[in-house]
Amino acid sequence: MRVTSSVSTPFHERSLVPRFDRVSLVGATRRPHRRRRRVVTWRASGTPRDAFVPATWRDLNIDWGRRHLQVVFVDADHGVLARSAEGVCARVAIWAGAGHMVFPESAGLDVGDESASSEPGADDAMRLLTRLAPVCDHPRYATRAPYAFTDADAACADLVVTLGGAAVELAAAARAPSAANVVDLLEFARFAPTREIDGTGAAAILQRSLAKEVCAPMLNNDALLRLTPGEAWGLVDADGCAVFEKAFDGACDDVYATRRARSASAAESADSETQASLRLARARVVIGVVGLITFLLATAPIEEVERVTKR
Repeated sequence: MRVTSSVSTPFHERSLVPRFDRVSLVGATRRPHRRRRRVVTWRASGTPRDAFVPATWRDLNIDWGRRHLQVVFVDADHGVLARSAEGVCARVAIWAGAGHMVFPESAGLDVGDESASSEPGADDAMRLLTRLAPVCDHPRYATRAPYAFTDADAACADLVVTLGGAAVELAAAARAPSAANVVDLLEFARFAPTREIDGTGAAAILQRSLAKEVCAPMLNNDALLRLTPGEAWGLVDADGCAVFEKAFDGACDDVYATRRARSASAAESADSETQASLRLARARVVIGVVGLITFLLATAPIEEVERVTKR
């Protein structure tokens, strides 16, 4: 299956999958493959030949033997990205008639023992609830205690979907060697039907209200799906620092020191940047989940897709 697209062409004007059909997808995903994906196409000079390469949808080996899939969304700290992906996945799956086939969960890589044993405080819960409200339809995704991703979770899951770019995918793969499939969520964005995410189609996969409010306003943004290898596509906090960098590298200490000396106008500018990154991250999550559900519906056993469940 050949996918052609032009970066220079606006997202909403190009077809991400010119030849999207069930036969090509099922044949491609069921071919035997090596678990170690090390074919580097963007290797810089001096990079080892066995350097990590992000997974693609062709590398997946999905087993539908149980007639359903356990999907775990993993981000840096079980924050907005993983929780919103879980909520959106449950919402989209039920709307698309795949609620009996896809069961999402979420977790984080860097979750401390203290925070993992208790629910978030009132301020943290309210902040999460405010950020998740536009895409999640239940407060449980914000009020639940953070959960640390482990190898045992990966062994039980059919699909581990990371959010945050190649760095998070690499960390999740290293944390969970028992995982059958580890792939970044944006890998599935190519399968998101354009007419579904811009709100002009039949709304068979995504509710039109969600498409109009979250995805459609961002489709003209050139940075929506254009990422360089290794780029963290997550949120930027009020200090102008990527969430993944803050959680893992501690590279923002100097930024915090500078932040305290900023003027009120500079603070407003930083808050505006945070909101812009939040809107961008929401759109990426929704588009990625729509593509994921579309992909799973195309590769699932046809009798499960057509099965009518009791409501």
